[in-house]
Amino acid sequence: MSEIQFDSYPEQPGCYLMKDKKGKVFYVGKAINLRKRIRSYFTGQDTRVFVSWLDRILDTIEVIVVRNNTEALLLEQSLITKYKPRHNVLLKDDKNFLSLRLAKPNSNSSAPLHEQFPRLEIIRRPKADKARYFGPYPSATKLREMVGLINKQFKLRTCSDRVIEHRSRPCIQHQMGRCMAPCVYAVSEYESEMDNVILFLKGQTAEALKRLKASMWQAVQDENFERAAQIRDQIEAIRDSTEKQAAYTLAKKRNEDILGFARQAGFLEIVRLPVRAGRVLGAEHYAFENQEFPIEDCLSGFVRQFYQQLERGSRPEIILPIELSTEEVGLADWVFKNPKRGKLKDLVEMANQNAEHALQERLKRLESHQEALKALQACAGLAKLPVVIECFDISLFQGTDSVASQVCFVEGVPDKSRYRKYNIKTVEGTDDYASMHEVLTRRLKKGDFPDLLLVDGGKGQLSVAMAAVKDLGIKLPVAAIAKDPERLFLPNVKNPVVLKEHTKERYLLERIRDEAHRFAITTHRAKRAKRIVPEKPLKPHPESL
Repeated sequence: MSEIQFDSYPEQPGCYLMKDKKGKVFYVGKAINLRKRIRSYFTGQDTRVFVSWLDRILDTIEVIVVRNNTEALLLEQSLITKYKPRHNVLLKDDKNFLSLRLAKPNSNSSAPLHEQFPRLEIIRRPKADKARYFGPYPSATKLREMVGLINKQFKLRTCSDRVIEHRSRPCIQHQMGRCMAPCVYAVSEYESEMDNVILFLKGQTAEALKRLKASMWQAVQDENFERAAQIRDQIEAIRDSTEKQAAYTLAKKRNEDILGFARQAGFLEIVRLPVRAGRVLGAEHYAFENQEFPIEDCLSGFVRQFYQQLERGSRPEIILPIELSTEEVGLADWVFKNPKRGKLKDLVEMANQNAEHALQERLKRLESHQEALKALQACAGLAKLPVVIECFDISLFQGTDSVASQVCFVEGVPDKSRYRKYNIKTVEGTDDYASMHEVLTRRLKKGDFPDLLLVDGGKGQLSVAMAAVKDLGIKLPVAAIAKDPERLFLPNVKNPVVLKEHTKERYLLERIRDEAHRFAITTHRAKRAKRIVPEKPLKPHPESL
């Protein structure tokens, strides 16, 4: 576990994400005071099982600052839904929050009926399709009550897709006046009714209520007082449902993207807070280096590249921390705002705070990486700082599907664009040494050498690496790392260097070695699965038919 600087965390409400060495989120929490809450995990007061494992699994803690505890609660649920952390047991399956789905109708008369006449569905996990989604809704009871009222008033179908395709006569819902029976009759107003439902779900209930009131007074004129009372109750229920739903939103009904930034020297951090239906759904970070341009140019370039691909229907309002015009950005028909006061201004300041915190954390990590590289340089007796380190590992199973991985760390950070996979071509069986020699030879012939070549293994693998370097007439620092205990084998040094626990150099080397091992195992499994399971299904033998 890397050293945690508690004073670097803000004393503000927000959410925190605990990540392991692979960058995977394993726990999400919320706090009124982030600094105090994070510090409490290391005081021995928290007796939960996973807390006792933090020294082994925790790598970093990322925070997102919000304005109050209510926002923190809603953001926590969104983050748990997004990352599905394994230690958020109670909320892991998102049982408390539901959404509504309404597919777009297919106007082609030859399309299946369920596509021509979509239904309103209650779902738990939205899909990446072209349907409209509304929510999430905290109260399942109120949501189902609201859907029932919508179906009664707007008469959308409620039957399943399979049922509508096989009906030959109207069902009881049509007889009760709750469905237009598009399964049997030619229906022309279905799409307009869908538009009314969309307006209602988007919070524009005026038209829906106006229609209900008209129906109620018509029932009164027809002296159908029982029906009028039913519609009156529906109006009250819809108003109540709307008010309850509004209590869970934080701002306006419109969709907005709040942008914030922080910069120091050539480092720039941009944060995007997506706000949908008044709820902050998370924080997305974008880190840039060597940015010497004015902030107006940086932000306009980011906005132009990020948003120019979005469809018109999905365009949110963009709330900026500085004044930018559509001409500067180059995106016509977009709405840009630079609020000077009010809730939007508060959200911009919150985005700026998140950006500033992320930037400071990044600068501290860079400083920590530099310290780790210097410690490794001293430990391995290197002449220069090992800015670029490449590590190699071999993976095979019972002598088959042999592969090798090459991972690259630049300034202590993985550079996945320089990862490589190697299929072993000249070696048969389980000869790890020969396989490593082949891979290193193929890699070194390409030039562009790293500052340190690292192999996973002990003295034998080190000898192979030294031989490959010598055979090609190259001068290149090499080393091998072995575990149980953690040791670093160096050329012309009789005994390995035992890496002490909780040191920067050991933490860096373990990260590099573990990443090489992970990448090799993943590559080997993919190759093995491809061999065992053919890409195309085998045709049955004629005699078996």
